[in-house]
Amino acid sequence: MRSPDEEAALAVVDRMKEGWQKLDGDLILSLFHDDAVMQSMMKEPYRGKAEIKAMLDGFFAIATAVRMEVLNRRVEGNVVTLERRDHFTARGKSGILPAVGIFEVEDGLIRTWREYYDWGMYERQIAD
Repeated sequence: MRSPDEEAALAVVDRMKEGWQKLDGDLILSLFHDDAVMQSMMKEPYRGKAEIKAMLDGFFAIATAVRMEVLNRRVEGNVVTLERRDHFTARGKSGILPAVGIFEVEDGLIRTWREYYDWGMYERQIAD
């Protein structure tokens, strides 16, 4: 049985997933602390809402569809881990990207989000 804190952390991550699938950057951004950190581990981190917003704006400028297929979901305390296959269309090309995201949720908002995936695989799928 999950604790109320675990249920709350899962709800935040589920809402974030919904935002991606709706291509709703404002919804996603609203789920982060002002000083949150988001990092695709092969790149420099985005620190704070302004940098996270710039990243979201850049992605949503080229993306027309995102669907997160969750393979495994685990919560322990305030940490949620999602193993996923992200189905996307960007630059008119469809692709699938295996990924693992680790979210630390505090006070109902995402404090940190670490993403693990193959950046080269993503780039090859959207290349011209």
